[in-house]
Amino acid sequence: MSNALTNIQKGSSRDKAILDTITICNVADTYQIAALFFRFPSGLRKCRQRLKSLVDRKLIKKTRLSIDTATIYYQRKLPDSIEHALGVTWCYAWLMRRYGDNLLTWELEQLKEFGNILQCDALCSVKIPMTGEIRWLCIEFESGNNRNRFDKIEKYTELYHREGVLGSPMLRRLGNPLRFPKVIIVVDSVKRGQRIRDIISSDTRRMKFEVHLLAAIKEGSALI
Repeated sequence: MSNALTNIQKGSSRDKAILDTITICNVADTYQIAALFFRFPSGLRKCRQRLKSLVDRKLIKKTRLSIDTATIYYQRKLPDSIEHALGVTWCYAWLMRRYGDNLLTWELEQLKEFGNILQCDALCSVKIPMTGEIRWLCIEFESGNNRNRFDKIEKYTELYHREGVLGSPMLRRLGNPLRFPKVIIVVDSVKRGQRIRDIISSDTRRMKFEVHLLAAIKEGSALI
């Protein structure tokens, strides 16, 4: 007997993966779902059909910020800052495309071990296939529309000084990894990104930071 999945089984499995993604990320738009699950020439059209089916079955809800933007899908309620949440979802789509099943966890909730120092946008763990090592990443999405001074580098440095010792409450919570979490900062503005890079390069520290443009990670997650 063939073990190949039928089209109906494949569709059901993909629908579940879509629902899981929206649950994990709280919100996702058409292009993000297409980038994850419909990477073929007619994928965007098929993606819209499947999402319509999920809406019709009342498994998800939908809205749009404007007539010129993609349809947004969610389950319970929309986050307070939809555009920011969508930026974080692009980070998830990018890392999922990069690591696949080796992206082990994705958390949006604040860790109590971070205390009152900061709240990261997302915390995730990935498995390095060659070594089996589990590494943790703190994800930050930063918009060029944000006029506030970017102080997360200082706060992460403070967190490292407090929690960067093996056996600290935070590292115990993460399973005592070999490395302190790397911070990945995604920005939607070249100017904002350069300012953050300048802050990082102006000081030496043992923490690792990466800065990526949103446009670049979208391209890395884009439809073929």
